[in-house]
Amino acid sequence: MSPMASRAQSGVTLVLAVFIIVVVSGTVLLLMQWLTIGSQTSSNTLLRARALAAAQSGLDYAIYKTQQSNACVNTTLNLTDGSLTGFSVTISCLAYTPINEAGTNHTWYVLTARASMGSVGQPGMVSRQVGSELWI
Repeated sequence: MSPMASRAQSGVTLVLAVFIIVVVSGTVLLLMQWLTIGSQTSSNTLLRARALAAAQSGLDYAIYKTQQSNACVNTTLNLTDGSLTGFSVTISCLAYTPINEAGTNHTWYVLTARASMGSVGQPGMVSRQVGSELWI
């Protein structure tokens, strides 16, 4: 074989090696991006579940206080225990009274609790709202 033929073959090998390196690098980068997106999705799902639990806790508190005092409770709770640490729960109440039923006056309460953490526009911001109605 002549020296020209071996030089041509080594040039082809170099091009093939560069091509394989580019393809493997692109595949690795794509897989890393998919893993990052999957991780963010899992994190967001967990934050939404925690926000829902915080809102439900606030609503349970509002129902308890409303039944105990037979009055509206409008307050903000800053949660500091366990996985709900960092959530702020705003409780609001509307009372419709008196509603007379068979000679007895009742009050109709509409309760909402909104749990949120973070600032609007920021990556970790999450918010959930739940509501309930009471007839006392």
